[in-house]
Amino acid sequence: MQNTEDIKIAIIGLGYVGLPLAIEFAKKYRVLGFDINESRVSELASGRDRTQEANLDELKGLINNSEDTKTGLSFSFDYADLKNYNIFIVTVPTPIDQFKSPDLRPLIKASEMLGKILKKGDIVIYESTVYP
Repeated sequence: MQNTEDIKIAIIGLGYVGLPLAIEFAKKYRVLGFDINESRVSELASGRDRTQEANLDELKGLINNSEDTKTGLSFSFDYADLKNYNIFIVTVPTPIDQFKSPDLRPLIKASEMLGKILKKGDIVIYESTVYP
């Protein structure tokens, strides 16, 4: 990836970390917000956010499903849509169990999914809360 114009970012997980991150990056880059929760994806694609993590006017202003634009935000729950992106920021939850041990299954599943579509030169970034 030699040119910043070639940057296409996918945010994996659209919760309280991923959604605001997707919105900010979409102001400068082409961003795909990805989540396995189909109803969450549909809600966000229509410009609604029941979690109130996003400014709705800002969200609606950034939604752009055209792949031909250099900026904007689109949403998907189909991992095949990730193949056209080259930077992946994983923001899935890592909850703790009753013994205060992290449940890494969401992180592992996201990593396995990305492993199926990664290309040479792609970048994967993990953004997660730290457990005690």
